[in-house]
This record gives sequence, structure tokens and C-alpha cells, in this order.
Amino acid sequence: MIDTRILICGALAVVSAISLSSCNLIAPLVRTALPFAGIKVAMACLPEEAMIDTPAGPRVVRDIAAGDVVTGYRGYPVIVQQKHDYLEQASTVFIKVVFDDGASVEACGWHRLAGTRLQDLKIGQGVAGRRVTAVSTRCGIKRSYDLLTEDEGYRIDGLPVNSMIEEMHAAAAGLPRDKR
Repeated sequence: MIDTRILICGALAVVSAISLSSCNLIAPLVRTALPFAGIKVAMACLPEEAMIDTPAGPRVVRDIAAGDVVTGYRGYPVIVQQKHDYLEQASTVFIKVVFDDGASVEACGWHRLAGTRLQDLKIGQGVAGRRVTAVSTRCGIKRSYDLLTEDEGYRIDGLPVNSMIEEMHAAAAGLPRDKR
């Protein structure tokens, strides 16, 4: 005699497995991911060879991982909470801003440097106690990155760079986001 309880439990397990791996999970995933896709088109982050300040000296962003310590936005050591890694279009435009002391930052135009978007910086403008002396653009970057730290961001060449991860998530969710 066959125990029907085993058959019923087995059938429920199969139905549960099918429903957990079927198309009914795709729609919520797509609804969640689509807003981020549009935001990502507008924001590119830092090119893969960007050098992030750390207490031990500059490190290339592609080699930094969650849990590593970098120099935070406010100039103190902070822990990297997340690292976002993006594949870029060859046509994505990155802006390089050079300052009077030789420091420079390169990122997409929407990325913020001391609270100001790179695309809004002009030659002669003061930022974090330095003067902008040159602004240039380039394309052809294959990957870009951003870091979420314990404070507002991180430093590049001693300059405070805002993490854009929280702002990007807030924009995708349709929420207002205070710029820090």
C-alpha cells in the first residue's frame, strides 16, 4: 500500500521547487531592476584605473573590495561597505578635472566631487580649497566602479569624492536624496 501522505508531500515539494524557479519570479525581478538600468545609463562612476586614497597610500579602485579600509570623504579611515562594478559602453563620457596643486579626479559627469557634479565644474572654480585649472573628457573606458563607505564617500588625490551608490538607488526608487 502506498502512503498518500508521502505522495502529497513529494508533490508539494516539486510544485514548490517549480514555483520558486519559474517565471513568476522574473516579473518582480524585472520590475525591481528596470529603474536601475535607466539610472545606470546616466551615471557611470569612476574609471577602472582610478586611484583611491587609503591610509597605506593610493590603491587602484578595481583592486579594492568590501571590508577594505580607505580614506573617507572626511579624511579619516573608513571601511568599504559595498563595491559596485559596471561594464561601460565605449561611448560613455568621463570627465577629468585637474586642480592647481596637480591633483585630479576623473569620473562621469554626474559623479559629485565635494557635493558638486563634475559636469558643473568650471576652470577657475574653487572646490575643497583648490582651484580647477583644466577640464577634459575621454571615452573608451571598459569598466567603472563606485564604493559605498561608512561616510559620504572616499578621497582621490586628497579630494573628497561622494559615493553615488545611495543617490543612484534613491533615484531608481523615486525617492528624494539629500546630497551630502
